[in-house]
Amino acid sequence: MKKFQFAWLDVAIGAVVSVLMLAAFFFVKADGLENKVYDMRAKMRASKNVSDKVIYIGISDLDVDKLGRFPWPRNYYADMIDYLKAAGAKVIVLDIAFNQPESNAALDTIKTLSKSYADKSNGKGPYKEVADALNTEAVKLDNDEKLAGSIAFSENTVLPMFFHPGPLSMGKSGKPIPDFVEKNFAANIKGDPSFFSADDFTPPFEKFATGAKTIGTINTSPESDGIDRSYPLVVNYEGRLFPSLALAALQANYSLQANDYRLGTSDLTLGTKHIPLDSTGKIYVDYIKQDNMQAYSFSEVREGKKSQDKFTDKIVVIGVSLTGSLDQHTTPVGTNIPGMFIHGNILQGILNDSYIIRPTWAPKFELAIMLFLALFISLAIPHISAGRSAIIATVLLIAITGSGFYLFTASGYFIKIVYPILMLVVGYTVVVSKRYLYQEQRTELLEGESAETNKMLGLSFQGQGMFDMAFEKFRKVPIDDSMKETLYNLALDFERKRQLNKAVSVYEHIMSVDKGFKDISAKVEKLKVASETMVFGQTLAQRKGGSATSEATIVSQQGVGDLAKETLGRYEVIKALGQGAMGIVYLGKDPKINREVAIKTLIFKDEFDAEDLKEMKLRFFREAESAGRLVHQNIVTIYDAGDDGDISYIAMELLNGSDLKEYSTKGKLLPMEEVIEIIAKVADALDYAHSENVVHRDIKPANIMRLNDGKIKVADFGIARITSQSKTATGTVMGTPSYMSPEQLAGQKVDGRADLFSLGVTLYEMLTGEKPFTGESVATLMYSIANQPHPPIQAYRDDLPEGIRAIIDKALAK
Repeated sequence: MKKFQFAWLDVAIGAVVSVLMLAAFFFVKADGLENKVYDMRAKMRASKNVSDKVIYIGISDLDVDKLGRFPWPRNYYADMIDYLKAAGAKVIVLDIAFNQPESNAALDTIKTLSKSYADKSNGKGPYKEVADALNTEAVKLDNDEKLAGSIAFSENTVLPMFFHPGPLSMGKSGKPIPDFVEKNFAANIKGDPSFFSADDFTPPFEKFATGAKTIGTINTSPESDGIDRSYPLVVNYEGRLFPSLALAALQANYSLQANDYRLGTSDLTLGTKHIPLDSTGKIYVDYIKQDNMQAYSFSEVREGKKSQDKFTDKIVVIGVSLTGSLDQHTTPVGTNIPGMFIHGNILQGILNDSYIIRPTWAPKFELAIMLFLALFISLAIPHISAGRSAIIATVLLIAITGSGFYLFTASGYFIKIVYPILMLVVGYTVVVSKRYLYQEQRTELLEGESAETNKMLGLSFQGQGMFDMAFEKFRKVPIDDSMKETLYNLALDFERKRQLNKAVSVYEHIMSVDKGFKDISAKVEKLKVASETMVFGQTLAQRKGGSATSEATIVSQQGVGDLAKETLGRYEVIKALGQGAMGIVYLGKDPKINREVAIKTLIFKDEFDAEDLKEMKLRFFREAESAGRLVHQNIVTIYDAGDDGDISYIAMELLNGSDLKEYSTKGKLLPMEEVIEIIAKVADALDYAHSENVVHRDIKPANIMRLNDGKIKVADFGIARITSQSKTATGTVMGTPSYMSPEQLAGQKVDGRADLFSLGVTLYEMLTGEKPFTGESVATLMYSIANQPHPPIQAYRDDLPEGIRAIIDKALAK
């Protein structure tokens, strides 16, 4: 029996890796990865424990079409509250902020006239009659009075208010708290400075608030990636805690008072409900998919299309779900979620005692798993075979992942699993790589490397795109039927990357034992021919100095058309669509979800020195990520960015339509109304992008797409900055000078106002067929833009409304 040898070096390496991962666990946050795993679990858990106690009435686009432009007169809401009161609704939650009196010019005029006639009447005569009649009309027009009366009469309406986040003032703000706000703070508990704090507030209109049952805060607290996973259940203002809108609705539902709150070490008690909180006073929202909620539109309820018994003894939440509303949020289960659904989700979770909890024992449990994995990595892996260690590691990986998902979806326990998974994967990879990559010769002498281990490592390298290292490992494995298939797949990977000579080498390795395997003999002949005429997707003539055309860069040519499809990253390249601002644009397909995409490419290699190339690529991906954050109905969606060899690429939404360039010339101009509608949609897209700190920098008709179904899309968001950075090394000025703002031409730092200038030029051109600034050369054009006023648009069209002229003059101001 062979004497056991303690692998001191492997144990030391495993111990070092374990200590580093444990240090990272304590001191380095992995919020990005952990949040993604959290969101996956939240989607799997969503739709459980749906309560029929909560009903939603949303103000949607359909309601605006039926009832008129939003915001509506406040008597609409008064009528709705009266209707729900008559229906027997237990609580009415009005998630619409009314902070000021309604502006009503007619009412103000009538009140002024009434006072004037009353002053003249001396309490009698015709003047008094006129004053009384005017007072009667004023009562009819006073929508605020109607809404205040409905709120007070209902005796169960909950109103929202907003606190302005800021450092805890502890009584130093100087802004007095009105009595109608003061009565809502949780009287029995004092604020904790670690809770969500505010230094100012915007209360509801006093006339409404005095008759409200309760008032609750509508502050959200999205995380760094903009997703609302948790919600501040209380807001700390001047050392006092004010309840959220959902908590206020719960208080009204159980007919409790402000002094019925109790704060524990990890929970908040209201009546019989024990609500778990984290250390900052937030609750993890147990989301329900929007499609599974009982939601009706405002107009169908107002028109009596829903029977009143649907609202009897229910908590009814009224809110805004209009497209483009400011009160929309991104959650783990979806985007553009109206705020009323978040408040309702919290309320339903509390009513059903359905919570997502970060248990107090969770950190100790996670640490115990990490310590167990440290022992496995440092002591077990160095002393067992690669096959056994792989099996055990796989079982542990499945157990950790499965238990984390199960505890979350089944019981609502949030256990962090990213660091244990990283520790297992990194530790296993480092220790095994050391044993079987850097010490192969010694390992062979000590029986440390086996055919199974080499195959496993080869597959691992192949999965990571390290095909050369994979082939080196596969060479050491006997070629049986299974290995032939593995090698054949590796050769196909080389083909896809157009490393044709390496593909031939793999096929010849298979032919050394089986020349008749599949079609490898024919493939070898075709690949040898192809390798003599094509290198990395270009013909030999192009490689020797010719320029790549859109047709030439498609690799499928006569004689080699049945090669494995070329890829950029994970995307299969189907054909070239044309030449874009950055390089060639391809039609591609994402094989994972079978979705066609447009792939825009950019080759950095020839534009930068070696020391600048790495920094340029980092900038490229930062800009692509920034543009990829934009999710808007009028902005082309960016799905992915990556690089493949010397080519960097961006995969984006594939559009079927044409740009507006052809409609900016005389004889092809669109009707004024259609132009205004298009520009309005582009302006909405730019407003959203600017709110996300993204500037387009190249707005022009050629970058505005009108799709076959009539939709408008702004293309190349963020691309102008990417290309401008990529061309900096050659001194080329990027963008289209005719549309550029003065500050952009001067090379100054630009913000969203530069896009508005370009949009003004585009509007001018699409209405007249003429550009507002011209010049015989680029220099004179730049001077004209920077110093000269644009010709009045009425010089070309005198049929335009004055408002359009004013908009253009404002947009094109220097």
